[in-house]
Amino acid sequence: MSERVIKNASYADYLQQGRQSFERGDYAQAKGYFERALEELPLNTKPSAALYYNLGSTCYKLEQYDESGSYFKKLLDEKKFSALAYYNLALIENKKDNKTIALHYFNRSKKASTDPQFNQLVEQQITNLKKQRDLSAVKKTSTTVIKDWNAYLFLSTGYDSNINFAPLGIASSDSGYFVQTTGVFDKLITEMGVEEDKSALFVTSSVFMSNYFATDFNDYNLYDIGLRYAKPVQGWKNTIDINLTQSTYGHDNYQRSYNAAFRTYHQFSGGDILRSSYRYAQIESLNPLYDYLQGNQQKFRLGYQFLWPEDSVYVWYELELNNRRDTERSNFSPTRNTFRLRYEKKFDVSNSVYAEFGYRRSDYEATPFQDRLDNRSVYQLAYVNDLSPDWQLLLRWEYTSNRSDEPVYTYNRHVTMLTLRKIF
Repeated sequence: MSERVIKNASYADYLQQGRQSFERGDYAQAKGYFERALEELPLNTKPSAALYYNLGSTCYKLEQYDESGSYFKKLLDEKKFSALAYYNLALIENKKDNKTIALHYFNRSKKASTDPQFNQLVEQQITNLKKQRDLSAVKKTSTTVIKDWNAYLFLSTGYDSNINFAPLGIASSDSGYFVQTTGVFDKLITEMGVEEDKSALFVTSSVFMSNYFATDFNDYNLYDIGLRYAKPVQGWKNTIDINLTQSTYGHDNYQRSYNAAFRTYHQFSGGDILRSSYRYAQIESLNPLYDYLQGNQQKFRLGYQFLWPEDSVYVWYELELNNRRDTERSNFSPTRNTFRLRYEKKFDVSNSVYAEFGYRRSDYEATPFQDRLDNRSVYQLAYVNDLSPDWQLLLRWEYTSNRSDEPVYTYNRHVTMLTLRKIF
């Protein structure tokens, strides 16, 4: 039954009729009255929080979850209603089987509330939801064949406006199209322990090939093989990698490096992620032209990712220390400090975009012939489309501005790239 038009009715009249219809369980009629209440609002008058709450609750009862969520989101900045709004958004996401997002909203609801009884209710919902999620995972794994290997293939093509001479970081002022291929393969060797504390050993390998159509001199290939040990400890996911990397530049031997890395991350109950890593590389030249790059390199990285249902922000800092074969004329051992900030926006389960800014400061120790300081800014824009669980399309544009005390290292560069990813 639709709502009746009440002669000379006011906003308050329709609001009252909507509440009465809701209490009788006539949710379709209640929605109609609440919508008429919106129409009867005096000019330049903001709808009350109670009206948005009633509309959200009514749409929820009618299983119109997207519309219900849109009304509850209007209440997130209302101090008296924010806890209830987050709570109802959690119920909506649970109905849509988005349990991770639902947990995020329940945790936000608990933080926004000062009512002990309400928080007890929220805590019970969180406990029940975690049990549902765990049970769902058990059912899924019991009926799914779990692979002990993973493989990824990335195929990319694009345009480079200012092709770099990689070993020195000097722009060539040449432009051209390129293709890139990346393959990654991991194979489980063995695993030990119970689910909460299971460790595993993998063999890892990867191949990267970059080819420019306009020139062969700047082509670059990289081959990598190694071992990875994964060990969770009290909620922290930890990995240790030992690998050997060999590369070619311009189709000639370039470098070989022996690498060791430790990585760890922890996801908090609200969804945010803390990441940290350390990597050491001992670099050996395979071509006398590049002997000046021999030595070692260390990288320390610390990052934090803020996660929301539709958005995320990732900030990270990296310190790079180099000890290369310096000469009297030039120093090849810069100390680099890098800061990066990325914002990602999800439109739906398949489409997202991100924007990223990076700043790197490279300080070279002065020599009698060189006093070099580089400042690099990098801007990225990207669109990501998950075509299916196994296929992804990425369109990315990147602009780099490098400024140096030595003019030969100063350049601007933009790269546009289209990438297709396949998971096997």
